[in-house]
Amino acid sequence: MEPKPCESNAEDLLSSSGITSNRGPSSSFFVSSVRGTVIENTASTGTFTQIPIFPKYEVELDSPRKIIAYPGKEHIERVLEEYSHQVKDLQRRLNESNELHEKQKFYLRQSVINLQTKLQEMQMERDAMADIRRRESQSQEDLRNQLQNTVHELEAAKCLKEDMMENSSTQIEQLRKVMLSHEGVLQEIWTILVDFEEASGKKIHEQDNMSTMPFRSLGTAVSKMLRELDTEISYLKGRIFPVSEDQLETLKAESQNKIELLLQQHQDRIEQLISEHEVEITGLTEKASSARSQANSIQSQLEIIQEQARNQNSMYMCHLSELESTVSQLRSELREAKRMYEDKIEELEKQLVLANSELTEARTERDQFSQESGNLDDQLQKLLADLHKREKELSLEKEQNKRLWDRDMGNSITIDHLRRELDDRNMEVQRLEALLKTMKSECQGQMEQQMAAIQGKNESLEKVSSLTAQLESTKEMLRKVVEELTAKKMTLENSERTVSDLTASLQEKERAIEATNSEITKLRSRVDLKLQELQHLKTEEEHLQHAQTECEALRLQMAGKDKVIEILRQQIENMMQLVGQHGRTAGAILVEKAQLEKEINDRRLELQEFKVLKDKKDAKIRELEAKVSDLELEKVKLVNAGSERLRAVRDIKQERDQLLNEVKNSRSELNNLSEDYEVLKRNFRNKSEEMETTTNKLKMQLKSAQSELEQTRNTLKSMEGADGHAVKVAVGMQKQITAKRGQIDALQSKIQFLEEAMTNANKEKHFLKEEKNKLSQELSTVATEKNKMAGELEVLRSQERRLKEKVANMEVALDKASLQFAECQDIIQRQEQESVRLKLQHTLDVKELQGPGFTSNSSMKPRLLQPASFTRTHSNVPSSQSTASFLSHHSRKTTALKEDPTKDLKQLLQELRSVINEEPTVQLSKAEDKGRAPSLGALDDRVRDCIIESSLRSDICHSSSCFVQTRKLTLSFLCFREPVLLHAELEDPSSCFTFPSTASPSVKNSASRSFTSPKKSPVHSLLTSLAEDSVGSSPQYGSTKTIPSPDSAKDSQSLPVETTGKTCRKLQNRLESLQTLVEDLQLKNQAMSLMIRNQEKRIQKVKDQEKMLLK
Repeated sequence: MEPKPCESNAEDLLSSSGITSNRGPSSSFFVSSVRGTVIENTASTGTFTQIPIFPKYEVELDSPRKIIAYPGKEHIERVLEEYSHQVKDLQRRLNESNELHEKQKFYLRQSVINLQTKLQEMQMERDAMADIRRRESQSQEDLRNQLQNTVHELEAAKCLKEDMMENSSTQIEQLRKVMLSHEGVLQEIWTILVDFEEASGKKIHEQDNMSTMPFRSLGTAVSKMLRELDTEISYLKGRIFPVSEDQLETLKAESQNKIELLLQQHQDRIEQLISEHEVEITGLTEKASSARSQANSIQSQLEIIQEQARNQNSMYMCHLSELESTVSQLRSELREAKRMYEDKIEELEKQLVLANSELTEARTERDQFSQESGNLDDQLQKLLADLHKREKELSLEKEQNKRLWDRDMGNSITIDHLRRELDDRNMEVQRLEALLKTMKSECQGQMEQQMAAIQGKNESLEKVSSLTAQLESTKEMLRKVVEELTAKKMTLENSERTVSDLTASLQEKERAIEATNSEITKLRSRVDLKLQELQHLKTEEEHLQHAQTECEALRLQMAGKDKVIEILRQQIENMMQLVGQHGRTAGAILVEKAQLEKEINDRRLELQEFKVLKDKKDAKIRELEAKVSDLELEKVKLVNAGSERLRAVRDIKQERDQLLNEVKNSRSELNNLSEDYEVLKRNFRNKSEEMETTTNKLKMQLKSAQSELEQTRNTLKSMEGADGHAVKVAVGMQKQITAKRGQIDALQSKIQFLEEAMTNANKEKHFLKEEKNKLSQELSTVATEKNKMAGELEVLRSQERRLKEKVANMEVALDKASLQFAECQDIIQRQEQESVRLKLQHTLDVKELQGPGFTSNSSMKPRLLQPASFTRTHSNVPSSQSTASFLSHHSRKTTALKEDPTKDLKQLLQELRSVINEEPTVQLSKAEDKGRAPSLGALDDRVRDCIIESSLRSDICHSSSCFVQTRKLTLSFLCFREPVLLHAELEDPSSCFTFPSTASPSVKNSASRSFTSPKKSPVHSLLTSLAEDSVGSSPQYGSTKTIPSPDSAKDSQSLPVETTGKTCRKLQNRLESLQTLVEDLQLKNQAMSLMIRNQEKRIQKVKDQEKMLLK
């Protein structure tokens, strides 16, 4: 980019007008002495016009913003849009996670409510079962009382039969007397049979006529008639007995009522029979002789009946003994049940012990939380100590800033820079205060967590107290049950009902186990969902961290760009000053002043636009910082939410452990129930065998009763009522037998159902074992993953150590590069001094040619040139080289400069680049010899080169600004002095070239080191040759001036014009080369910033991985 000459001259004039306002106290003398010369020169020439004076900062801000546009605007807007989208996504994800968390809480509450309702239902069913058992025991006692009453009634009947036997023995003799009357009765029976045969139409005897039938066949006819009656009775029984099982219970109640009625009827009938018998005895005494044979047979039948009665009594006694044995068995079962309940009580006590151990663990956790809070307090104290240190550092920096203010009052740019640094430090202090506030909030959150943990522990204590109360209530219930069981004597039906109760309880427990399994599956699914949410939160944290790193990178970019803008401002000021100095020599450029004023106005407008843009960008930067602070707050909120979710996961794990304990308890209860079920099976088998024996005995009794009935029918034909009673008793016995058979079938079906339930329970046990194995496998996989993560952590830590070592090596290399840069800076300062001397010599020559005393002062030029050349050679002679080689090198350079004046600048730039590129590589090779890893050597070289170039750039700008000020002072002083005085000052080297330097002490030290070093760089020799070239050019002027002819005078007047054109071209070429160097340095700076960003991103990734692994 070649600057226009009109623009450069105008800017020179502006800068020359604004220089005097920004000088220190040392420049006041120069200002007062220069004003007269300026007025005289403007009056003599007449071409100069009034120069408009502008403020300093408008001129400074105009040129860099005109040349350099703002390149990162679109990038910043894109980044802002991406951050806004990321923030919206994070808010949406947070809302979704909160909704999921609330839903999970709602489901957990519903499950807890369902479990509580199920527990209440179980308790209600348990109470109902207890009531049913009480009622059944009461009904069994009632049945026992009824059986005892029936036994007493049978004993009373037995006594009556004995009395009847005694009466019959007394009456036998009378019956013998009644035999005669019996014959008549037989005849009447004969007539009755004939009438029955005629009425029924059935043949009782094989003969056709009953009248012709003999008297002996009367018994066969009567027996045939009875058999027919029996068949009819059995037919009627067959029609009566196929009654459904549902009607048996009603028939039982009816049969009991009928039995009572039949007993009453039987008693009435006996009384009637006694009365009739007493009436008939009077009639039977007459017939006793004919009935003696029949009486003997009746007597034998009565003896048989007595024996049967005795057998029945023995059977009843055996039945009573069996009942007593069952009672003893039931007592033994009660004792076993007591033992089982005592074992359960011991298990509950063990659970209490476990609960107490959990309480101790919770207390230890509380102590740990208190220790963690103490650690956080220590961290807070450390942060406060860091704050105090930072405040001290700030105070020290403020003092340093004050000192710099006292030293450099004119350097407003540096003051603004320091103010910005102060603002940055204040911002850092505010950030540290914000960090303190966040740490305090985190401490408060942890204290709230501790309070929540203490509340949870109190709730667990309340649960333990409720469990103890439940234990005491269960103990009281067990005592009551034991008392009730001791009071009750369980029978067969009670055992059957207990079996049915146990089956029902088994079914209920199976349902409860299924419900718990379903809840466990739900809880597992919820745990998986929460793990997924945790993973989402971790990814969101990583995104936030990346966003923070990007924000920091943007801040660094903005700071670097501000520095670049300031550097470019300084460079442009230097350029403007140089162009202004050359513009004073050129008078033809003043014609284009109007155009320059227009351009200045345009630039003012552009300045205002740039100011508006800068304000907008500052506002955007503030918005970015606000968004970054919001993101940090959101990060804190996310961390709190993650901790709360971790607490919820821990609570769910505790609930899962509780459910597993409940499942274990239910398994133990299942085992106990299975044992009880086996014991009940055995008892049932024994009782079924006893029932079978009793049924066989009852069948035998039925058969004997039927035989007795047949005998009584044959013997006691007159006792029809007794026959009816026996038939009713037989019917009742048969009904009891059928009812007991139905009960046996029901018991068998219940046993089958219990066997099926046991098979299902075994299957569930197998399924639970498989789940346990799966869980153990998952635990092993988690353990292996943890081990892998620990190994990766160690690898990352080793990598971090290596990176730290490399960073230390890079810092050492930077220090060395800064020293080398100081040497280069000293060389550049010498080169600038030589250029200033050349310019002064040239201006003096031009003034002498144009002034009135040209011929008179021509004789003084050899006297002037000799001390000038002496001073130049004296200042630039090398210390460790021979003078002959130096002079030969000098002569070669002068011839080359005459041919091409731009070669020296090109060679200088090439040598500077070679020095910058060669010397860090030597240091890197030394560092590699010390033991650096070869894989990262190239990257370290690039980083060092970029850092060295950036430091070179900043130091060059600072030193150039300082020397430009001194150069302006000397030019402004010398250009407007008289030539005689200037010659006198040039003859004195101490007064002519004593430039005040404002460089830092570090630069001076480095310069002194470079002077004392035995080896000189090639740049030093080049600079010395340039100085001697300028010395060689001066005698040319001297030789031309000594010729007195007019042609020589014309040639001497044309020579300054040519020399001024050459110097302008040289300066323009140098400006172009400096601009190209600035562009190269900017490109290298951008590459360096990219490398640094990539390195920071890698370090941040490593830190993030370490954080993830630590979590």
